[in-house]
Amino acid sequence: MTTTSHMVPSREGTRLPNDLSLYIGKKTLVKFILEAIEEMNLPSVNRENSEPVDTVLAPVMMLTLLTYCYATGVYSAMDIELGIASDQMIRYLCARNYPDIFEIGLFRRYNRARITQCLMAVLRRVWELRFCGEDAEPIRGVACFASLPARWTDPNLPPDFQCEAEQRIARAVRADSMTLDV
Repeated sequence: MTTTSHMVPSREGTRLPNDLSLYIGKKTLVKFILEAIEEMNLPSVNRENSEPVDTVLAPVMMLTLLTYCYATGVYSAMDIELGIASDQMIRYLCARNYPDIFEIGLFRRYNRARITQCLMAVLRRVWELRFCGEDAEPIRGVACFASLPARWTDPNLPPDFQCEAEQRIARAVRADSMTLDV
């Protein structure tokens, strides 16, 4: 799988951990994702816009899978597909319907707004639980970030969750584009 940095700088607010499961655990992260999907009050997480009819995978499963992967720093469709074989939680989330790289990219393309909305809710929940509550643990500064503006490193300022979610999805799109260039 692709190696990723431990912390991700956000444009507005502080840095969030690239792999949120390291801070709250995989099961808690999945619980937050399922709660976020439920709170979205969608009649069905079905076809946004005009997704081709040949996509047969369950939309809720795909939304859960991609949100989980992007929240844990797994971005490229190829890494997600490889994760099915190597990561027990990714395999579990697929519910025996294993998407290929084409289906992952197709779902992301036609459901980007929903993925962003779900990821934003999860990022916010993790932030509130881990970095703002009674048991809050400050995000430790990293030497290479010493020159960043104060709004990026002040632990009292919350991140821009929408920007963070969009950056993670953009990272996934770039990772898939680079895969095609090889």
